[in-house]
Amino acid sequence: MKRLGLTFLVIMISALALVSASSTAYAAPATKESFSSMIQITGTFGYERMWTDEEGIMHVRGWVATGLIWGDIVGQIEIIENMNLNSSGYGDVHAHGVITVDGEEAYNGSVDITLTAGVQSGTFVLIGTGSFKGTHITGTIIPTGSEYALFTGTKLTTHP
Repeated sequence: MKRLGLTFLVIMISALALVSASSTAYAAPATKESFSSMIQITGTFGYERMWTDEEGIMHVRGWVATGLIWGDIVGQIEIIENMNLNSSGYGDVHAHGVITVDGEEAYNGSVDITLTAGVQSGTFVLIGTGSFKGTHITGTIIPTGSEYALFTGTKLTTHP
């Protein structure tokens, strides 16, 4: 009986040692670096729905835009925007989309922009997919013209 108890104890200690030595214990540390890319909107393709409410706010849903991205990411973008704007230049834009690199879907992203008297400010999040999985990019959007915007922030990579 003592032998069975000792065997059980050795098995339990071995199992705990294996669990603590799993791949997460030996995973490479994440890398963190600055990020900067320019985006140019090159095409817009209508919207699903648009209306103005009783308060004069114009709502646009499903507005599709395509463009190019270059800098730390080089590829194409396609975004779908939802906007709420008033006639004084105040409002917000929420968008989600996809960035492709060399024909491969590389990032899914979201954008939140606030318009205050025509001045834009915003943030973005990009999550890597496919061979870009393990990359997470966040930052701010700086408009540099009617069809251009600078995306700057931090790129966190959790895979080697």
